[in-house]
Amino acid sequence: MTMKPDFFERLLLLPLFQGIGRNEFLEIAERIRIGFQKKAKDVEFICQDSFCDSLYFVLDGELCARRVSDDRNYVFFEWMNLPMVIQPECLFGLRTRYSRSFQATGTVYLFELEKPAVRDILFNYPTFRINYLNLVSTQMQQTAGFLWKRIPQSVEERFIHFLRIRSLRPAGRKELKIEMIPLSEELGTTRLNVSKMLKGLRDAGLIEMKRGKIIIPSFENLLSRRMEQSLV
Repeated sequence: MTMKPDFFERLLLLPLFQGIGRNEFLEIAERIRIGFQKKAKDVEFICQDSFCDSLYFVLDGELCARRVSDDRNYVFFEWMNLPMVIQPECLFGLRTRYSRSFQATGTVYLFELEKPAVRDILFNYPTFRINYLNLVSTQMQQTAGFLWKRIPQSVEERFIHFLRIRSLRPAGRKELKIEMIPLSEELGTTRLNVSKMLKGLRDAGLIEMKRGKIIIPSFENLLSRRMEQSLV
């Protein structure tokens, strides 16, 4: 696959390539094999718990990330349409497996860097190495920070927190496939309280409900409601 003319500009939107010029990128491209790919709609190109032996950079198109809980009680979906690198934290470390599945929801353009190529670039290009360290460190700090935040008091706040700590980004469309009893157990309250809370969010136009499924069309709107309530 040949690279579209605007792909280099989109690469500069990716955190790992910020500060890298066109000539330096062409030098990297000559040094290692870069696999540009086009994924058709509904193609799942990464499966949860499969080995992470490459970095995938999404340059264009929309995709859906899916995470099945360890106890299989619920499934969390989120949609993204921004240039991104998929789970760089999974490439090295104790457990080198993807924690989510990724599926194209339209035509998706991406390129792949295999793990040996990533190691080569990390060793030979300081800008890429610093960007990689900054990205992984930021993700780790954000995750660790959630553990020290005050436990939300209301059922609604706990529900939003439940979604937030499971999200790759605090924006966009989300979907939670779960039954009421498992959700009430996750939120530490009764099924009746959960039903009342969800009805309130639905009446406010912030969520949609179907059988066994909660749809959040705009997660940023849900977060804004939480911030507004905290100021009251």
